[in-house]
Amino acid sequence: MTTLGRNRWIVASLAIVLVGLSFRINGYPLLEPDEGRNAEIAREMAVSNNYVIPRLNGLPYLDKPVLYFAVDAVVMKMLGPNELAARLPSLLFTLATLALVWWFGRRTLGPVGGAVAAAATGAAPLTLAFARTVIFDSALTFFVVLAIFSFYFAAEIPRDANATKERERAARMTAVGWVALALAVLTKGPIGLALPLMVMLPYLAWRRRLDALWDPIALLVFVAILLPWIFAMSREVPDFLEYTLVTETFKRLTTDELNRTGPIWYFLPIILAGSLPWSVVALSGWKHGRPRRDATGSWDRRAVLFLLWIVVPLVFFSLSQSKRPHYVLPMIPAVGLLVGLLWRNKPHGTRGGGVALIVCGIIVFLAPTIVGTLLDVNTAVGAAIPGTARGLGFVCLLSGVVGLVVSHKRDIALFTMCVPVVAIPFVSVNLMTAIGDDRSARDLASAIEQVLTEQTEIVAIQTYPLSLPFYLGREFRLATADGSELTSNYLTHSYSRWRDAIESPFRPVDWWLDALSDCRPPRVFLVSTDNATARSLLADRLPLIASNRKVAAYGPCGGSDLAAIPADAAGPTHLLPHSTHPNRH
Repeated sequence: MTTLGRNRWIVASLAIVLVGLSFRINGYPLLEPDEGRNAEIAREMAVSNNYVIPRLNGLPYLDKPVLYFAVDAVVMKMLGPNELAARLPSLLFTLATLALVWWFGRRTLGPVGGAVAAAATGAAPLTLAFARTVIFDSALTFFVVLAIFSFYFAAEIPRDANATKERERAARMTAVGWVALALAVLTKGPIGLALPLMVMLPYLAWRRRLDALWDPIALLVFVAILLPWIFAMSREVPDFLEYTLVTETFKRLTTDELNRTGPIWYFLPIILAGSLPWSVVALSGWKHGRPRRDATGSWDRRAVLFLLWIVVPLVFFSLSQSKRPHYVLPMIPAVGLLVGLLWRNKPHGTRGGGVALIVCGIIVFLAPTIVGTLLDVNTAVGAAIPGTARGLGFVCLLSGVVGLVVSHKRDIALFTMCVPVVAIPFVSVNLMTAIGDDRSARDLASAIEQVLTEQTEIVAIQTYPLSLPFYLGREFRLATADGSELTSNYLTHSYSRWRDAIESPFRPVDWWLDALSDCRPPRVFLVSTDNATARSLLADRLPLIASNRKVAAYGPCGGSDLAAIPADAAGPTHLLPHSTHPNRH
């Protein structure tokens, strides 16, 4: 029996992590905006069988590259367009990342160190959150991890290795690294190239092994993977490269034009909280558990890699003008590996982790009472928060206390510290259901489906519930002033171009008035619940199908004998003058 096989608590830790990550990933609707938008792009890709150009509501979507959407679309082809198919790729990429962390840790830290690293990575709040979300970052993290590991092992082979097999193995590892970089770029753009290189360049420079990055064949493979897609996108959308490199990358990082900025310390609490309790375990265990310098005075290269992996991206993103919590996700495996390094012999830092869980438990348990005046308990979400918080707070408290008691027993302590994060999907069932009902259009779609035919057209009036087209399985006509309802920076940036394109779904902001007067084909109208004037006008002419907190649906209308509609009845927002559109009806 292997060393790992004898450590049943470690095996149990890995098992509960897998259960926690996958429990009820389809148990609640797609959340808007991100999940609804990303799932709909994948659905449109699956329907069109165009796995090159992402499209949202039939229009090119350049805000993110193609790979994640394509994987999601393939899964939808197999399982159908539903929540399980939409979220499954994120879960699978997360599990693949944990397998890579275990494999790397096993080779560099030993069997136990690798298993500890994988469990700690999987039992981090950020890992759990994005393993269950229709978003790109779990896929990006997998390719970043693969690239870093590949270049690390390429550098481990001596530069002057005489054996042909050794030189070939180094070249293969370098090639795998560049393939991973190409796929990372296809997942999330230039940051997929920059993130692994900003870690590995200083590491390989310190090792004096920059040659581990260089291989002409590997670079050719990198270019060969990217160029066909770039060419296809540029042919379809001539301003693709300009938008991707200038607006979506340079301006995102250097300006606040995209409204994603934050204070310079923004990411520090996120990485600390997003990797609890392991961030505290690593910080408190570093003094006694870190590897000592060897006889030549050199630092342990594993520790140097893990620290660079955390610190360099953290500094880079902190200086960037674009800040979002998920940017930290690719650093979480480094935290897990650092814990595996510190725990390879003894469980250093377990007391700190136990204390952190107790403090978190107290805060979470008391949070509903402390901020009770801020919670609208009359909503389903507000009503579900206290029970969820107290349940999770109790689990954290109990785990922290047990962790302190068994702090000298590494294997049991690992299991104990995995439990709180693993418990989140279980204790938050009611809360996630309430949030899903509040931030999804699934129920609205169910009501609209009752009145739809194949000919019915959906007209959205200055609103676009991002999960509704996914659940209805169709695109909308959108009466809009600037296309911002699609939440695509590119489509807002290039609205005037796509507004005038043949078969564009965009319509002038007041077009719906004519559409309501002449319902050929039959139409269902969507309007924001805040647009009281438009709602009143629609309610005078059409039945209310259903509404939620954000959107109301009226219709269907199917005749041309409706009363004339006054030109000033389009709503409280500014209206464009009546204009001719190439596809007015």
